[in-house]
Amino acid sequence: MTITIASCVSASILAAAAVLVTPVRGKLAFDEVAERAGIHINMRCGGSQKRWIAEANGSGVAWLDYDNDGLPDLLIVNGGSMPQLREIVSGKRPEAARGSVYLFHNLGNGRFEDVTEKAGLSDPYWGTGVNVADFDNDGFADILITNIGVDLLYRNNGNGTFSEIGSQSGLSQKTEWHTGSAFGDFDNDGNLDLFITGYVDLHGMSFAEPAPVCDYFGQHTFCGPIGLPGMKSRLYRNLGNRKFEDVTQSSGIASAPPSHGFTSVTGDFNNDGKLDILVANDSDPNLLFLNKGNFTFQQSALDQGLAYNADGRVQSNMGIAVGEFGSSGRLDVITTTFNKDYFPLFRQNKTGTFEEIAAAAGIATVTSPFLGWSCGLADFSNSGSRDFWSANGHVYPTDKDYFEPITIFRSIRDHATLLYTFPDVPNNSYRGGATADIDNDGRVDLLVTPISGNALLLKNETETVGGWIGLRLRGTRSNRDAIGAKVVLEACGQKQFEEVRSGGSYLSHNDSRIHFGLGSCSGVDRLTVLWPSGAVQVLASVSLNRYTVLEEPIGP
Repeated sequence: MTITIASCVSASILAAAAVLVTPVRGKLAFDEVAERAGIHINMRCGGSQKRWIAEANGSGVAWLDYDNDGLPDLLIVNGGSMPQLREIVSGKRPEAARGSVYLFHNLGNGRFEDVTEKAGLSDPYWGTGVNVADFDNDGFADILITNIGVDLLYRNNGNGTFSEIGSQSGLSQKTEWHTGSAFGDFDNDGNLDLFITGYVDLHGMSFAEPAPVCDYFGQHTFCGPIGLPGMKSRLYRNLGNRKFEDVTQSSGIASAPPSHGFTSVTGDFNNDGKLDILVANDSDPNLLFLNKGNFTFQQSALDQGLAYNADGRVQSNMGIAVGEFGSSGRLDVITTTFNKDYFPLFRQNKTGTFEEIAAAAGIATVTSPFLGWSCGLADFSNSGSRDFWSANGHVYPTDKDYFEPITIFRSIRDHATLLYTFPDVPNNSYRGGATADIDNDGRVDLLVTPISGNALLLKNETETVGGWIGLRLRGTRSNRDAIGAKVVLEACGQKQFEEVRSGGSYLSHNDSRIHFGLGSCSGVDRLTVLWPSGAVQVLASVSLNRYTVLEEPIGP
């Protein structure tokens, strides 16, 4: 089934946004191929009535090349049942149920093989988020699964199997409610450190029946996050030799108040050359931990303009998209939020601070009907300008808008454009999602999971408007994954900017490769890479329409 993207924006909204819109050549088209590709899963997140907040949040997905064959493989984390959750919060470690986590090997012929059992992956807890990084720099992608329970760190053994080493590596073994995570080399020693986001303090919570009922905008529903105790996040320093040290207190992370954090992401958010951490908070001000050096951080979201929207209001922030949404050469931020609100767009100024401009950019009105979760920026048509996508779905099963669409905003440089949806894909209550080019054809594909049922694999069949460049950065002096590296592409007098980052979307991990669409340009003028080590690499030419492994120069 091929899906051509069609506009669903009302005439009045189109008229209001007309001054911001430039025509886009071609139409997006996707083919939903999950079943044909061999992806058969059963997402679960408690019961159908969603009487507890844990049942409403869903879980994340990740793309990773775990066997280094050049093709992105797929990992999906699952939730659990309420009886299982009650065991977990009582301090027990339940037996891992089949389907607690899924690993699909990309066979390269449009098919995926379920290799979960063969790989040795399972999760006895209630899975929430997932991240991927080569934390020990051995050349193989490792897996972090965050849980309501105990977080799991799976080391890639290099032979298609994984070993869980969370306890011996120094990760906390306390039963806690963690959500997003982000790897980053915060002291530039070549080792990836780890930030884990906290959501709700489980102390005193038993999830015993009967479930409490709260009133929210006229809905009789589960309680939270407002009224539930928030939780502080954790920061671990990578000591090498597969060991981590909890530096939450000494780093200043603990100085931030407890909050209900969902997604975290790395980035140099004030352009000082050091890697920072942004946290999307659910019904609390967002957090921005600026890296001050010497492994210390300062919470500066208010000063930098990322704590609140343009109205000065707290929002229910779920997912984060970070990237250049325009042509500023700086990081911009979009978060997904509750419905009857809007998705804020934070544009970075030359001073390094942010201004929330969703209304001026034309996306505030058209995003307000949706409750958004996973999201991202990707150039789906290789036009040379990134599009913004979001997977949406309500949290109240009784709401008439419980099932919502997946949406895409076309981007024309500095202006947000029209809203598009997938008319032949049924609306659902979507949660996790991530992008990857699954067949290396230069067209970015999208995987999205609902809160229950099978995943959607939306294979990009767009008749693209230009060529493309793909890069896999490999650090030598820097961390092997090159997280924190900045890339500037110059072509036809225009610049595009991207950064290798960790975290983002909603509790998920995108393909780590960098992808640039070239639009009408037939070549590249220059490609500049600023590596985390400080090394600068300038290339006068880059291979087109293929993925290139670019290794950090060893010398100065």
